[in-house]
Amino acid sequence: MALGGATKKLQQIVDMAEETYKRLNDVREQVERMRRTVIDTNRRVRELERTVDDQRALIEALAHDADVDVEQILAEAAIEEAEPADPDVPDARADGASDGGDDAV
Repeated sequence: MALGGATKKLQQIVDMAEETYKRLNDVREQVERMRRTVIDTNRRVRELERTVDDQRALIEALAHDADVDVEQILAEAAIEEAEPADPDVPDARADGASDGGDDAV
């Protein structure tokens, strides 16, 4: 009977090894898909950056022709973005719709 017990344990080890091998292959496939996705995303980002650079050059050329100070406009936009919102202007979040609370008194 000792041989039967050893055979059973050996079969369990083989089954575990096969399951581990299957999982390893699944992980390998996932990594390969992710790698292809990262490469594709990187390519798209480079294309978008080139497009944005081209558009910026065109806009700056048009602004120069129209005697518009691009740097001043960008500085003003940065200041407006950095300043806190005007308290007199209602905020979309101030209406209580997004807080889930009951406004009834």
